[in-house]
Amino acid sequence: MCDALTLDNGHLRLVVAPGNGACVVRFDALTPAGPVPIFRPGDGPGDDPNRMGLYPLLPWSNRISGGGFTWRGRDYSLAPNLAGEPLPIHGDGWQQSWRVVALAPERMRLALRSAWQSPFDYKAVLDYRLQGKSLVVDLCLTHLGLHPAPYGVGMHPWFSRTADVRLSAPAGGVWEVDATQLPTHWRRLGDGDPWRFTEAAGLPERRIDNLFSGWNGRARMDWPQRGVSMALSVAPRLSRYLVFSPGSDADFFCFEPVSHVVDAHHFPDPLAEGLSELASGERLGQRWRFGPLQWNG
Repeated sequence: MCDALTLDNGHLRLVVAPGNGACVVRFDALTPAGPVPIFRPGDGPGDDPNRMGLYPLLPWSNRISGGGFTWRGRDYSLAPNLAGEPLPIHGDGWQQSWRVVALAPERMRLALRSAWQSPFDYKAVLDYRLQGKSLVVDLCLTHLGLHPAPYGVGMHPWFSRTADVRLSAPAGGVWEVDATQLPTHWRRLGDGDPWRFTEAAGLPERRIDNLFSGWNGRARMDWPQRGVSMALSVAPRLSRYLVFSPGSDADFFCFEPVSHVVDAHHFPDPLAEGLSELASGERLGQRWRFGPLQWNG
């Protein structure tokens, strides 16, 4: 495990490993009955970010097909970056060491300078802050490359999955996917659809790894047996999120608020699908608020 830093404000405790992709190792509600994990605890052996509690997604979210993409007439190659995944996934911020530039009892600021993969030449600043019973995460990246490039961002939290957990996250529709998890077609979510989280609903018993759109930027998770609930919001508003869980036997589920559709780089109009083109010196910023949390006692 890389060296970790802890924030604690008496309501919440956050443990972060800056040198391991700025991953959150633990995020706990400090209830009268004791700490309750909100994110799946990642303080076991090893440094695999996919066994942690959260990591940032930049300069894109999810998968890109075709070995890369073309932007403004220039071809850019991207190599797979995760064992067992045939396609490049989740950008490169989660696989690099971030530098600590500020640290206080309730807040830390991390920085990254990355030029791993053309055209993504950027610097990023990531703030983790405990504010009352909320965790506020701010991400701002600045493009430094000579040529304009398409950027996307997201957060990849791994929430604790219990048998009774409920999710509320109104959306208009969902993208169906093929065997490589690339989108094939969008379908509207009607009444009675098991993936319709307009009202608080349980998670699917089987695997889900799909992107939802038409979201209002607000969600809620409830863990009734633990007596804990959490609101979630984003600013500026994002209209997309991805839900991932292998099934009911898993101890986690992912609810990922993201800026763009999976493989947006290959859609006819990538900007309409949520990517942001940045010229040199231009910025892209986003805030995720995990909270406020509420608990019994």
